Amino acid sequence: MKTKSLMIAGVLSMIGAAAFAQTNPVAQVHQDNAQIRQDVKQVHQDTRQIQRDNAVIAAKQAQVAAGQQQLQAERGERNALARAEHADVKKGDLAGAQQLDQARRAEQQNIKVEKQAIKHDEKVIAHRTADKHVEQVARHEAKVERHADKVKRDHDAAKI
Repeated sequence: MKTKSLMIAGVLSMIGAAAFAQTNPVAQVHQDNAQIRQDVKQVHQDTRQIQRDNAVIAAKQAQVAAGQQQLQAERGERNALARAEHADVKKGDLAGAQQLDQARRAEQQNIKVEKQAIKHDEKVIAHRTADKHVEQVARHEAKVERHADKVKRDHDAAKI
């Protein structure tokens, strides 16, 4: 009986030790799972931010395209005024030519302002695109790092 109770005590002691030994790795697994959930949330946030950046860039590009069309229309008006001015000068109507010259100069000023706005929008797009690219590179590096961590965690979990 003594042997049997010593054997049972030894077995219970081994089971208790095994359970105690697994408590720490189990906590580590829970901590790793919490970190994985946090990483997944961060990935989703990054993805949403990149999608917002893409939408902003597309909107700015549409604005630039509309500005280019408006610039072309204003150039056409300016050229029409220049032709009319030239025709008035040929006819000898200097007063009409002077009025058309003033209108053409005002139109040229509008074109200049529009070109500056387009250049500014293009710079904004270039900066946003560069920022988006930096975010994508950082996201890729984080993804690679998370993959390496996951492989390490899986390897460590296999040892448990």
